[in-house]
Amino acid sequence: MQELKIIKTTLDIGLGRALRFIHLTDMHLAFDDEGDERGRFRYFENSPELFEKICEYAKEKDLFMLNTGDYLDFLSKKNLEHADRYLLPTNTVYAAGNHDFCHFVGRATEDYEYKWEQIKVSAPHLPNNLYFYSRIIDGVNFVTLDDSYYRFTIGQMELLRAEAARGYPIILGLHVPIFTKAQADRILAEGHKTAYMIGAPKEYTDRYPNDRSALQIPDEITMTVAEYIKSEPMIKAVFAGHTHVSFEELLDGRLPQITTDGAFKGVIREVTLI
Repeated sequence: MQELKIIKTTLDIGLGRALRFIHLTDMHLAFDDEGDERGRFRYFENSPELFEKICEYAKEKDLFMLNTGDYLDFLSKKNLEHADRYLLPTNTVYAAGNHDFCHFVGRATEDYEYKWEQIKVSAPHLPNNLYFYSRIIDGVNFVTLDDSYYRFTIGQMELLRAEAARGYPIILGLHVPIFTKAQADRILAEGHKTAYMIGAPKEYTDRYPNDRSALQIPDEITMTVAEYIKSEPMIKAVFAGHTHVSFEELLDGRLPQITTDGAFKGVIREVTLI
């Protein structure tokens, strides 16, 4: 059985005290109602036991969890039952991932029409509002929003501005990290066909396969929201997943963006804010 691989990260956000939590992402529960005919479980067979280990660790250390999506690998009755039993009772702030809306990867075009049909199935089994959510924990505003299909919306930016105006330091949870050249180049160098990051410039998306490029080319609104996130002084850090790598960087030389590898590999991050 895999053991947990715990990355310990400390961020100075001017808090004046210590606030600790766990960042995890990409659990990819893959229980199949059809006897695993689709073959995904073999990639993620350790996920159920690993999630129990994560929950035990969080309870032992008295830590809440920031989960940045893809708890589910696809929608099945067994996966949703697992979420009801194991995920919903935890102290978790949740950001939706693309697989959380997926009947099965590759089975359909993942556009917004598809998402809004699937979200009716998955949302009742996942913590908090998936479009946008805010929770104040010990004086820090943990905010999550759905960027799982490589888009932000004006509505999300307006809600984020309103949260910033409340005066609490914000920790922002996204599933898809905001584009940086450093992380994108690493992902592509590992043999991936796309960088899997929101807001990728044309010189990158032109290299993607057509189906991936169509999904990942950012629109003007997405770029506007990304620039707002990078410039808003009340946002102190961004936590993300999706790329299945651990990466720490600064957006525009100012804002820490922390991407954590998949929890299906046993990787989690214990974060201390000071």
